[in-house]
Amino acid sequence: MNRFLRILDKYILKELSLTFLAVLIVLLLITFGSEATKLLADAMQGKIPASVVLHVLLLKIPPALEIILPLVALLSVMLAIGRLYQDQEMIVLNSCAVRPVYFKKVVFAFLIPVALITAWVSLVVSPWSYQQERLLIAQAQTISPIAGLVPGKFNPLPNKNGVLYAKAIDENGVMDSIWLKYRSKEDDVVLVAPVGRFEWINNRVVLILENGHSYRGLHGSSDVVVQEYARFEGYLPELTQDKLHPKTFEKPTSELWHSTDLKEQALLQWRLVTPFGILVLGLLGLKMSKTGPREGRFAKLFLALVMYILYNQLLVIGRDGISNGGWPIWLGLWPIPILFMWFALADKQKPRFKTLIPKWKRVK
Repeated sequence: MNRFLRILDKYILKELSLTFLAVLIVLLLITFGSEATKLLADAMQGKIPASVVLHVLLLKIPPALEIILPLVALLSVMLAIGRLYQDQEMIVLNSCAVRPVYFKKVVFAFLIPVALITAWVSLVVSPWSYQQERLLIAQAQTISPIAGLVPGKFNPLPNKNGVLYAKAIDENGVMDSIWLKYRSKEDDVVLVAPVGRFEWINNRVVLILENGHSYRGLHGSSDVVVQEYARFEGYLPELTQDKLHPKTFEKPTSELWHSTDLKEQALLQWRLVTPFGILVLGLLGLKMSKTGPREGRFAKLFLALVMYILYNQLLVIGRDGISNGGWPIWLGLWPIPILFMWFALADKQKPRFKTLIPKWKRVK
């Protein structure tokens, strides 16, 4: 019997692992498809440099895992165990004296490593990735003068001191067909040049234009002054980096632990409850995996999504309640996963009916 159970353990764990990986890959593709679209749109508008799009997308993986891993646990357990019901394998196992408690132990053992990985992602990796994403974008915008410029578009200069237009920008940063309007206290200056580039000189951004023309007094009452130049070098307003104040979701868990701020305490409760949701939703998926002979394998998939949304929204409501002071901090978010865990572990007891056939009594 022990050898049979060891073989059965390997079989079920293999099914759970393969299904878990398949569901995880599908949900990651769906999630990062929308994220990649947003990042590419921001890069086209010049909000972020195009060179850091891939790095930013990779840094979004830990926060995405923090959200989708509980859903992956729910769906993978429900689909893997549900296949045993659809293929009539569960009937054979029940006839071999394999009780439902056995499947709870196997699923729980499978979910423990996933919960530990989720705890590491939620408590350590996600805050670090949020911080690195912000620092990466700020550094790229500060170091590269043309990182935020979009060819074929009128790009505002720093501090709103002018507008720069370049028809094309090659990989080396050389700009083609440049039109620049720079605002000064005396008068606006318009510079036109067929070619130009940015350079760093003495920690300041210098715009170098070649074989162009400059125009002064276009919008004033004085005469228009037109000058031709072979090489123009002008200092643009210095690109200064904004002060980097870490936001709440970027703070390390150790710092949140000693904080008395309500929003930071709510975020700490969210991080602590997230790995426990793997166990809760995984066992809930085990309960929802049971299907009848005429029910399809995906019969309860919609219901599983509804349960996940309900669970997640209750956590969000509880987190907002802690942030606003309407929910006690000492209680935290734990009542929600405990309630769902009780529902997942509760077994329905079949009613016992007395036989309708009367027992024959010996008549004396």
